[in-house]
Amino acid sequence: MWDSAFWRVCIGAIAMGIFMAVTGGFRIRKRESASGKSGGLWLGWLWFPGVIFAADFWAWHWSFENTSVANSTLLANTAILWVTLFAWLVWKEKITKRFVFGASIAFGGMILLMLSSTNREPPRAGNPVFGDFLALLTAVFYATYQLSMKRYRRERSAPLLMFCASAVAAIVLFPLAFFHKAPLLPDSLIGWLPLIGLGVISHACGQGLIAWALGSLPSSSASVILLVQPVATAFLGKWILNQPLVPWQIAGATLVLVGLFFAIQGQVRRPRRAT
Repeated sequence: MWDSAFWRVCIGAIAMGIFMAVTGGFRIRKRESASGKSGGLWLGWLWFPGVIFAADFWAWHWSFENTSVANSTLLANTAILWVTLFAWLVWKEKITKRFVFGASIAFGGMILLMLSSTNREPPRAGNPVFGDFLALLTAVFYATYQLSMKRYRRERSAPLLMFCASAVAAIVLFPLAFFHKAPLLPDSLIGWLPLIGLGVISHACGQGLIAWALGSLPSSSASVILLVQPVATAFLGKWILNQPLVPWQIAGATLVLVGLFFAIQGQVRRPRRAT
């Protein structure tokens, strides 16, 4: 699992680097330096999102070995809750009653999902409850990544941020992939195709578009479209991986999706400044 995570961010970084070289995106650094915005360019914004991104992939891919892909993807997409709670606690943004209502439903659904894991066989010789915990940890990491990207998108371009975050994540994930029991290099040309697809389509294009959206959308609103992931993953997991959904799992998944919908609709409000 970790070898695919490494190749995803590594190939994604190469794809973003080629894009930046062709479009002249690396020249942004000079303009920012001339305008006095280069403070911290090679400090926090360079390594922090990348390290958090690597932690996100580490926890998420490990969860696949213990719990179902449906539970893992669904719980990982609860990042919206942690983003909004952070904005409320740290940025002192007002929280709405609709968000509290939705978050309560979503947390109830999480409990049902984790209870359903005690009655399911793990995909391998793992622990489903531990896998669910790793998926929740993934959501916390991804929420932190979103918040940091949201902050740095005020001054930096999405391609530049994605290139640096992917490159740093690849460096962090390389030791895990190298020492993992699975072979690091595919044994055939056909074996490279899924990895190239992950790096170029899923990572460079998918995550790049999310990073671009964070420059103009609230962090919580940017998570709306991600609700498609757990639904699609649940069906694909049953069809491709033969991981059937049990009744309590379906009930918990439904509650989480409904709760996330209301939570997103009731995103935090920024205090109005006196005019």
